[in-house]
Amino acid sequence: MEDIHQERNYGFLEYWIKYWRTLIMWWFRRPIKNRKDLPFLLNILGLKGEGAEIGVSCGAYSKILLDNSRLSKLHMIDPWISQPQEIYLDETNVEQKEHDDRYMHVTRLFENEGDRCHIMRMTSEEAAKEIPDNSLDFVYIDANHSYEASSQDIRLWWPKMKKGGIFSGHDYTNGGPYNFGVKRAVDEFISREGENLYVIKHKAPSWYLVKSS
Repeated sequence: MEDIHQERNYGFLEYWIKYWRTLIMWWFRRPIKNRKDLPFLLNILGLKGEGAEIGVSCGAYSKILLDNSRLSKLHMIDPWISQPQEIYLDETNVEQKEHDDRYMHVTRLFENEGDRCHIMRMTSEEAAKEIPDNSLDFVYIDANHSYEASSQDIRLWWPKMKKGGIFSGHDYTNGGPYNFGVKRAVDEFISREGENLYVIKHKAPSWYLVKSS
């Protein structure tokens, strides 16, 4: 389970150090250093509309996004439902009681965000039907990491993006103990769409791009 207590608001000086570091990296078209810097890139690019996070779990990254970006609304999408291990082998695929506890934790954590936080307890496919095309400034995919599910999430959420928005996700890797296929799905998508991909090198790397058309 993610420890949300490790995440915090930045102090004034630390915030601006991160802001200017991100600005310099973007100016030279270099990947940012950490996914926690993505909200700063959103601010630099003037992206203040709606965003979506697919795969919320305990809400740790949701908090980073809401605390440090100027997004007007974040759609937080997660079914919080357990699946058979033979169908979905992943450390985040916990028992149903744990999923229910995580959902309740998230609702309490963001209860004071008002309309800026939209918690959607449903699948990615169900949520995509409720979000209009060309309506989002930001998408971050961190749900089922299999190749099939990652490919589906990319297909579902790419049309939701506005031109100039940031399309991104977590765990840009293949294989491992849970047989991830995120990198394969993203690479195929990039080859098909011809966008410029940036990879945040980390133990669990993230990927992102700025939609060009």
